[in-house]
Amino acid sequence: MLAKDFHPLNVPPVIFHYGIPVASVILATITSLLLLPIISDLRFTWFTLAVVVSAWYGGWRGGLLATGLSVALADYFILDPQFMLARNLGELIQLLPFIIVAIIICWIEDHRVRAQRALSSSRDQLEIILNGISDGLTALDSNGQVIFANESAARITGYPSAQSLISLPANVIRRQYELFAEDGSPLSPERLPTSLTLKTGKPHQLTFRMRYRDTGEERWVTTKSAPLLDHQKQVRQVINIFRDVSDLKVKETELRNQHERLKTILSSIRSSVISTDTEGVIELVNPSAVKLLGWSEKEVVSRAFDDVVKFTDEANHTPLANLVHNVLSENAALERSNTTVVFNRDGVEVPVDLYAAPIHDAAGETIGVITVFQDVTERRRADHERLHLTLLLEAQRRRLQNILSNVPGIVWESTFLDDGTSQRVDFVNSYAEKILGYTVQDWMETPDFMRSIIHPDDYPSAHDYVRTQILEGSTSISLEFRCLAKDGREVPIETHFIVLMNEAGNPAGTCGLMTDISERKKAQEDLAQYALDLQRSNEQLEQFAYVASHDLQEPLRMITSYLQLIERRYKDQLDADAGEFIAFAVDGASRMKSLINDLLAYSRVKTVVQDFAPFDSGIALKEALTNLEMTAADTKAQITHDTLPTINGNQAQFIQLFQNLISNALKFHGDQPPQIHIGVTRKRGEWIFSVQDNGIGMERQYLDRIFIIFQRLHNKEEYPGTGIGLAICKKVVEHHGGRIWADSQPGAGTTFYFSIPVSNT
Repeated sequence: MLAKDFHPLNVPPVIFHYGIPVASVILATITSLLLLPIISDLRFTWFTLAVVVSAWYGGWRGGLLATGLSVALADYFILDPQFMLARNLGELIQLLPFIIVAIIICWIEDHRVRAQRALSSSRDQLEIILNGISDGLTALDSNGQVIFANESAARITGYPSAQSLISLPANVIRRQYELFAEDGSPLSPERLPTSLTLKTGKPHQLTFRMRYRDTGEERWVTTKSAPLLDHQKQVRQVINIFRDVSDLKVKETELRNQHERLKTILSSIRSSVISTDTEGVIELVNPSAVKLLGWSEKEVVSRAFDDVVKFTDEANHTPLANLVHNVLSENAALERSNTTVVFNRDGVEVPVDLYAAPIHDAAGETIGVITVFQDVTERRRADHERLHLTLLLEAQRRRLQNILSNVPGIVWESTFLDDGTSQRVDFVNSYAEKILGYTVQDWMETPDFMRSIIHPDDYPSAHDYVRTQILEGSTSISLEFRCLAKDGREVPIETHFIVLMNEAGNPAGTCGLMTDISERKKAQEDLAQYALDLQRSNEQLEQFAYVASHDLQEPLRMITSYLQLIERRYKDQLDADAGEFIAFAVDGASRMKSLINDLLAYSRVKTVVQDFAPFDSGIALKEALTNLEMTAADTKAQITHDTLPTINGNQAQFIQLFQNLISNALKFHGDQPPQIHIGVTRKRGEWIFSVQDNGIGMERQYLDRIFIIFQRLHNKEEYPGTGIGLAICKKVVEHHGGRIWADSQPGAGTTFYFSIPVSNT
């Protein structure tokens, strides 16, 4: 901020800029009057200071005002005769040096202010430009510490902002991801351009793959590093420019695949094909041409066409020289049937049909020449191939036409008009009439047609959204709105389109696809209703399970009680078999009681009426361990845990969750005493809890089945239980908005994981 732009106490700029000159001149006058008897030779010094101060805060206008006031007051109060304005030229000449000095001060200050403003503006513009580019840009000092970064650098490296990168060492940033070379091998940090430039003082460039450790996301990045050297040729800073080339790598792969497909197609063609650039240099040759000419592909590619291929008119033996040049100059195809011979590498004449034509790109620019020739000794085969190629091209043309006509949507291309808001439709497929009823002529001949078909209630928001996206630089836009069909129907439309740019880089039009999403909207409504019905059904089933399980408790208690009464009263009258049968019955009743209790617990998970509340999950774990104290002691288990966080939920259900998971680990402990650890980590908005044991483990194929109710991997005699415990765990976790899973290997133990959103805490 410039000094003249500083306005303390929110003083208006006009008063501030001109009040200071007036005040400073008055102060200079008073000071000069007081010191005049002492230092009369410095009588203009204080007025000069007043001009400097005024010019500093008020600019050249304030300086000139101070100069004028100083001249008037000095003439009246300081110069002889005092208290009288100058009346002749001689008296005014005394003020001339001061006036000149004051004007020079104002001129210098004006230029200083202008230069300072220009510097500040340039700095702001540079910062805007650097933050606006898509490439990441960082500057590192000689110690490898970031001293500057733009927003693109933060985005590519996964940091929230450019400021968060400042002062971070490069090696700290690199810890966030794994690095791989283009061949897939691990890439050490010493091979990165930054490290090499710091070490050698020379520019370096490298393309590599980086995998984020926290998300597993992968990106391809091209990095260029350049040194800034001091006067001793030592690296003072390193400038890094890196670009996310993931999309480019995908396109390279696609192009490579296309190239391979093209080579495959050309390899299958029996005609000889040679493609050249506009200079007549061979770029591509197929195997048939190589075989016919007797050259290898390596010997032919990158050589001049006329050095390799010698065509001659068979009738008069006139060489057909400069074939590529002639085709390009005429910009037309050359065709000769059964009138031309070509000499192979051994000088043998081979009669051929010859066809040469210019190659055009999508914009219609000529980029080369393709030459096709066929040994006429196999004319029939050559004719077949030529016919095949012709039919293939025609089929592709018809296929493209049919696709555009039958795409289940409206394909269009438009041009923005001069007002920047209206569009002229340049192309639309015939399928548009099936969707909205308007003909192709309606689309292309009606001014600003696309605006007229958008529902009036939807047009303002759609227009504002598209305009905002374009202003923000987006070239790919998607949105939904309603259209008015020709018969008055409201048709929900989803559109995806790209913004077409002109040579100047400004929006010139649009090209895209509109699809009728009426069926999808209907399906979404049906799905929502189905989900509502399903929820209602699940609630009814849960209530039924709760009531049924609760009502079974009383008869089960009666059965158990009477069985035990029979055993006590008639113990001496019963034989050994009867006692054993009663024991089986009591055991079965006990297991049924456990099953009913587990069913009750399962049904209650989502019927808990109390609201979630914050609680210490460590306390919940402690309660669960207290309930399992005797079992843990019997198995000689060693149970450890991390410091657990405070979460928002139902504490009683979490006690049950921990108890079931730890009980499971105690039950399936194998030959060794159980070693159980309860851990927790925070990752991407979730608490990830883990319960790890050293038990018998299980095959990976069973990991998804174990959370299904009544699913058991072992018989009751080997490992007791109801098969409901893990199903309860799953239901509790999902009730809290999380998920549960397991990882296990036979003989190597099992680890159960479950997540709880941090937003619940």
